[in-house]
Amino acid sequence: MSNINTWGGTATKAAAKPQFIVRRSWISSTLILWLGLGAFGVGVLGAILQSSIAPDSDGAVFAMLIGASIVALPLGLILNRSRITVYDERYDVRPGLGRKRRRDVNDLDKLRFGRQSSRNGTVYINLTGWNEQQKKQFRIYTTHRGYAEFTAWLAQHRPEQWAKCEALGVPDSD
Repeated sequence: MSNINTWGGTATKAAAKPQFIVRRSWISSTLILWLGLGAFGVGVLGAILQSSIAPDSDGAVFAMLIGASIVALPLGLILNRSRITVYDERYDVRPGLGRKRRRDVNDLDKLRFGRQSSRNGTVYINLTGWNEQQKKQFRIYTTHRGYAEFTAWLAQHRPEQWAKCEALGVPDSD
């Protein structure tokens, strides 16, 4: 008997569910989105109220709130949608507002740690993966939720590349 299930595929529903998802922290994604939505709501509501109550006064504050929301809303959407969804032998990468791309774990050729410093002295460590054509497959930071699970999954599925990555270590400075 074949293993075709009731929904028409050959894989089981358990195999279709992701093991885990790697994504930015809640603070850097959802909070910016909600602040943008709040600034837009207050700015539009304030501009409407001001134009009906005191039409001759300056509405620069509400215009600035609407302008801030024009910047914060797309940024929040980009940060909130970026993720790596990990399955048994593959992972799906969604970069910001781009479309989801399915990647096979066996296509990873090189893994490298990187270091990014900010002006205030904070140092962020990232992990980047490339395929044989030197095309970047993903970049995640140690601050992302699911980073530890993803690195353990990579060490299990690509042990040779992971060993080379750990042997090189994190670069000292930029």
